Amino acid sequence: MAGPNAEKLAEVKERLLERKRRLWQEVREQLKSNIGDGYQEMLSTARDEEDQATVSLLAETQLTLLGPKRQELEAIEEALLRLENGTYGLCESCGQPIEPRRLEVMPETPFCRACMSLKEKLAKAAAVR
Repeated sequence: MAGPNAEKLAEVKERLLERKRRLWQEVREQLKSNIGDGYQEMLSTARDEEDQATVSLLAETQLTLLGPKRQELEAIEEALLRLENGTYGLCESCGQPIEPRRLEVMPETPFCRACMSLKEKLAKAAAVR
């Protein structure tokens, strides 16, 4: 099975870069709306350890809420690196080509369906222990 051609890889790269731009915009907007100028004001007016702890908790909460976006940004960066080094479209686990339809839906995925399924089963089993 032949891998994606250069034109298809360029399209994938553009899709990944566009998603990356949108995610960063969402992160900036979310931080601004949830923390905004009030955070800077709170930080500068925190008088004691309790105030500082409240400000830190607010920042940590916002960063936690951004977790899924951070994970997606990391996956996109890794996919862009695979594009650069010529391994895009190959499963990181078994080395076999990832199904084109899977890459179409999730261009950042590093695993074929079978390996991802196995990885999820192992993670579930480990969580039960």
